[in-house]
Amino acid sequence: MARVEGEPIEEEIIKKLMELRSYLETKIAELETETEKLRSLFQIIDEVIITKSFQRAEVVVQAPPPKALKPPVEQVPPVIRGEERPLKTAAGVPLANLYVSEDELRIVPAENVTFTTTTMPFQAFLIRRILEPMQLKDKEDAKTGAMTPDRVLSFDVVTDGDLIKEIIIRNYGDQRRLREIMTSARWTFEKMYEKGLVST
Repeated sequence: MARVEGEPIEEEIIKKLMELRSYLETKIAELETETEKLRSLFQIIDEVIITKSFQRAEVVVQAPPPKALKPPVEQVPPVIRGEERPLKTAAGVPLANLYVSEDELRIVPAENVTFTTTTMPFQAFLIRRILEPMQLKDKEDAKTGAMTPDRVLSFDVVTDGDLIKEIIIRNYGDQRRLREIMTSARWTFEKMYEKGLVST
């Protein structure tokens, strides 16, 4: 008899729990949608900041002196395979070491600095605007037969959690592209280094 008397109460509790569950499902879906929209807005703002910032850097580096047919002020000497070359800030602070072999380029942060994959502008610029487009172009060239698939650029970011240990770039290509990667990496790390100074 006690079981029969308790059944209406249990049913009422279950009904309330079901209503609460339905409410939570709706709320979670709304929050997930809002989070996705906020992430999209953040990414758009991120890209605009990086684009404008790098465009200013390009103007400073690449614009020739008025009325003079001279090469850009900042010249990157040819990179020799087997060479180790430091990447430094304009003030001479070591940022990373660049190691070049026949088909592989390694970029290892200097011992005195720490960089994470979440620090601007690592993902937005070095990865999405430099390395990924190079890789995509190589894949398209491989499809058309302009290059063999084994020569397509690939890269890995070796991390310890978010901490960048090294960047490995395979099939980096010719001297022009090698210099572009190097100057882009230096600019990226310098901006990340400056953000670290501000945060501290």
